[in-house]
Amino acid sequence: MNNKKSFILCIVAGALLLLANAVGSLGIFALLGQVSTIPELEPIVPIITMILWVLNIIANLGGIGVIIGGYLLTTAKVGTGKFIIGIAAGMGLIGMIIGIIQIIYVSGFGAALDFFGAVLYSVGGFGAILSIVARRMASTE
Repeated sequence: MNNKKSFILCIVAGALLLLANAVGSLGIFALLGQVSTIPELEPIVPIITMILWVLNIIANLGGIGVIIGGYLLTTAKVGTGKFIIGIAAGMGLIGMIIGIIQIIYVSGFGAALDFFGAVLYSVGGFGAILSIVARRMASTE
């Protein structure tokens, strides 16, 4: 079985993400809100919205998406597995970044540093980091 270590890391990362109830829908909803405000994209907004909703479903899976992607790393669908892990964990990171920007805007830079430190030491933050490490470790051979 190829990518066995990556799969095990994905299981641990997915379990941590599920334990923390970490999902990435905040990042997708931020993108959905911005797409409709760009006048140049008006003709293709329905297509982009549909694609973003599919990505939203994957991002909402959170830990389950990471585990499914980890399983796909052990099959011939390594690229698909990396994509799913990237969406499931990556959108959570985008949501975290948007949250930090909102805190900076409302409360200042010090509060954002406190929030960022808390996220990094939390179960969900550790799960997201582990899932990214697992994705990077996976080989396509």
